[in-house]
Formats: sequence, C-alpha cells, structure tokens
Amino acid sequence: MTDPEQQPLAPPTPPAAESEVSADEQHVTTAPAFPPLPSFVAQPFPEWSVWDVTAVLVFTAVAILLFSAMALAIAHVTIRGHHVTLDELATSPVVVIGAQFAAYPVVIVFMIALVRSKSGERFWRAIRWNWPGSAAVGFFLAGTFFALLVEIASRWLPIPKSLPVDKFFSDATGAYLMAAFGITLAPLLEELFFRGMLYPLLRRAWGLASGIVVTAGAFAAIHGTQLGYAWGPLLSIFVVGVAFTLVRERSNSVAASFLMHSGYNTALFALLWFGSDHFRHLERVTS
Repeated sequence: MTDPEQQPLAPPTPPAAESEVSADEQHVTTAPAFPPLPSFVAQPFPEWSVWDVTAVLVFTAVAILLFSAMALAIAHVTIRGHHVTLDELATSPVVVIGAQFAAYPVVIVFMIALVRSKSGERFWRAIRWNWPGSAAVGFFLAGTFFALLVEIASRWLPIPKSLPVDKFFSDATGAYLMAAFGITLAPLLEELFFRGMLYPLLRRAWGLASGIVVTAGAFAAIHGTQLGYAWGPLLSIFVVGVAFTLVRERSNSVAASFLMHSGYNTALFALLWFGSDHFRHLERVTS
C-alpha cells in the first residue's frame, strides 16, 4: 500500500463561482484603455517669422531689379536710333512702372507660397484678408475722404515744390500708368506686406501701439526715395500709414485697409487729373 503522504498533492480546484469572478476581473484589468482625446493647441498668429518677412523684401528687390533690366533692354531695342541715352530710359515712366507692373504679381505669388507653407492654410485666411462685404464701398469712400483731409492739412507742412516722383508725371502716358498702378497693384502688394505680414508680427512682439507706429514708419520709409526724404511729405505718409493700420486692427481685415488705401490713391490721382486738364497740362501741378 502506498503512503498517501508521499504522493504529490493536486492543486485545489476553486469553486465555479469564484472562477467566474476571477475571469471577469481579469477581463476588466486587461482591457485596452480608450485613447486620449486629441488636444487642439492654437497656433500663434502669425506663423511666419521675421526671416520670412525679410525673404519677401529680398525677393521683391531682386524681382524689381530683374524686370527693370528686362524692360530697359526691351526699350533700348525698341527705340534704337532715337538717340535716347540709357540714363533717360532707366528713369522713363514706361520702363520703371512697366517693370513694377510685371514684378508685383510675381512677388504676390511668392508671398502666397511662403505664407501657405508656414501656416498650412489658405493665404487669404492666414493673413486675415476678410473681405468686408457690404461695407467695402464705405471703406473705399473713407479713403477718398481721408485723402482730401490729408491734402488740406499738408498745406501747413513744408512741401518742396518739386519731388523725385514728379518725373513720372512728365507726360500723359506716364501719368496714366502711375494712376493705374497706384490704384491697383501698388496698394494691394503694400497692404498684403505691411498690414498682412509685417504688422501682425510686430504686434505680437511689441504690442499694439508699437506695432502700429513701426508699421507706419516702415510704410513711410519705402516712399522716401520718391519724396526726396523731405520730412513734410514723409510725415503725411506716416500719418496715412497709422490710419491704414488702425483700420486693419479694428476691422480685423486686410481687405479693408486695401480698400481704404485704393480709395486714398484714387482721390489723389483724381485731383491731379482734374487739376491738369485730364493730364494734358501736368506742368500746372508739378512745377
């Protein structure tokens, strides 16, 4: 007879009820947890940097230089035999404004590509274009009215009798080119850059007041060459830049500042058009 104490003992079998409970508990503890909900962190506005703004400036300078060289070469070949020097061609309104007409759309395309790559969204949304809808006419008319006020106030400023920009109004062709450019492409590119790209960057870095002042100062600075760096005209442009930036800030719309800018320029060219008998006697207003 074998000794039962020498045989290995079998592990006790738990009751059925206890086994079911343990299985349920094991199922609960090993079940995968639900994935955490994604957290949406707002991206800082704007998404571009000062280096991106610098890249736009450099690209603009290079584009204008290249198109100016092309326009000068075309003009030189076209009028060969007319005894016109290269210096005269280089300052011709047709060459200068024609080159900028060609360069500005290319610059805008570059800006669109750059902002889209940085923000990951549509360009017009990223820069807060925000077309003002039925208020668009009001912003345009506000620009024309503001131009009249600035023109009246400028009478108390020391404005030189002749400015470098006057050379573009030596004849009707140059005046019409300047008017077309100044009402359309010039304000569009300037507002996209200054109020669309530069101002939000300055506002984020330095605050509201400093952002407005520095943006207006930079806006006046780019017109310095045209105005001979005379402080009277530059002060007027600075005040205009402050007004445009305030409109962009209050309306949260670059389109609003563009409409006001376009209206402002339209009023100035309209005054010139009427004052010179439809650009036929420009000597009345440029001398």
